[in-house]
Amino acid sequence: MGDSASGLTPITPASYLLDAVTRLNRATVQIGNERLRPWRFTLSSYVALRVIADQPHLTLTQLSQRCFARPQTITRMVTELQRRGFVERAGRPGDERAMSLTLTPGGRDVLIQMEPVVNKINDTIAAVLTAEQIVEVDDLLRGCAHAVERDIAAAAAAKKTSVNGQGLPSG
Repeated sequence: MGDSASGLTPITPASYLLDAVTRLNRATVQIGNERLRPWRFTLSSYVALRVIADQPHLTLTQLSQRCFARPQTITRMVTELQRRGFVERAGRPGDERAMSLTLTPGGRDVLIQMEPVVNKINDTIAAVLTAEQIVEVDDLLRGCAHAVERDIAAAAAAKKTSVNGQGLPSG
């Protein structure tokens, strides 16, 4: 159902949520990186450190999954956080090869310092919503994220099937 001039579907607010989500993500990352610059952090590295604080003893693979980042990116990030004294790596009990990540006291201190700055971003977003809308938008966005994550898993499974020579993924 494209428009006659371009053959593309016209973009409307109701039909193209991706534009709004992408714009919000870019703006949030930009202001987050700017506000975290005094600590030499990006919003991504803050999130990774926060995840480690909230879920100690994760492996690098688990952290990359929770941060939606490539394992190579998380490895570089954690190496830098470790170099700066914010994270420790230790052997994981029961699995000699896996490394467990924990927050150091210095990591906790820097998170405490950065938290009010990061909370300002959340406050800016929340200021345009009522309390009820905040709960509703949070639920809706998480639902959307889960739907896209299911698509990612399905695409990965289809790619694996196609790589194994068992057929090409459909549509």
